[in-house]
Amino acid sequence: MDLSKWIGHTFDISDSMAPEQLQKFEALMNGDPESVSDGSEISPCGHWIYFNPPIPQMDLGINGHERNSDFLPPVELPRRMWAGGTIKFKKPLKSGVPADKKSTITKIDEKEGKSGQLCFVTIRHQVSARGAVAIDEEQTLVYREESEKGAHPIRTQPLDIDPEWRKSTKPSSIQLFRYSALTFNSHRIHYDQDYAREMEGYPNVLVHSPFLVLLMIDAFTSKADGKVISEIKYENVGPVYLGEQITICGKSIDNTKTALRIHGSEGKMAVKAEVDWTYNW
Repeated sequence: MDLSKWIGHTFDISDSMAPEQLQKFEALMNGDPESVSDGSEISPCGHWIYFNPPIPQMDLGINGHERNSDFLPPVELPRRMWAGGTIKFKKPLKSGVPADKKSTITKIDEKEGKSGQLCFVTIRHQVSARGAVAIDEEQTLVYREESEKGAHPIRTQPLDIDPEWRKSTKPSSIQLFRYSALTFNSHRIHYDQDYAREMEGYPNVLVHSPFLVLLMIDAFTSKADGKVISEIKYENVGPVYLGEQITICGKSIDNTKTALRIHGSEGKMAVKAEVDWTYNW
């Protein structure tokens, strides 16, 4: 099937940016929900908890994804994952200030990888509020074939930096549930252990890739007082399964950039990222 005709497809959605949603996000990230009110700034990547369309239950497939999307191309590969992206934070979004999001498919690449056929779909998201673009985001989805019986994705890339700081954590099933609820994400690999094991061949449910990015940002901001992220580039290079202990670490590249990584107990990476930052002084 020629998928190139889907390049240029757009999808528009608006959101009231309700402070109640941001309060729940702050609760998930161990912030202070009571500090949130109309006009509170939404932290980097907090916009992911907004702009999630209310897809009717009858339109969902067995995996929890929308069965027939009017926006995404009909890729004939059964597994869809969030591969990575780049986000430029141009101005803060604020709770209670309505915003609009325009999504455009900009690229579709079909490739043959070690694990079989792959299809990469690149989407540009532009979030605007009060007539100005606040966030310019490029997101890449990867579609792949089913894994062979008894095989599943693993981390393979060794840690490639000498960290200046580290923070360890173990994402819990409660965190995964709350993040799925906040983002209205019904993909069953993140909460249904039987489905993840028996239908998709994983050893356990998977931690959401964007949630891992949020954990990285949270760790960075806790170590970098006064630094404000202006851009983040990230790549998901391996899975994290429920019950695994992970380490978030970072190393300064220069006076405006920091490398961030997440790796498992064996030292292999799950997420690679680089943040550009400025001082909020």
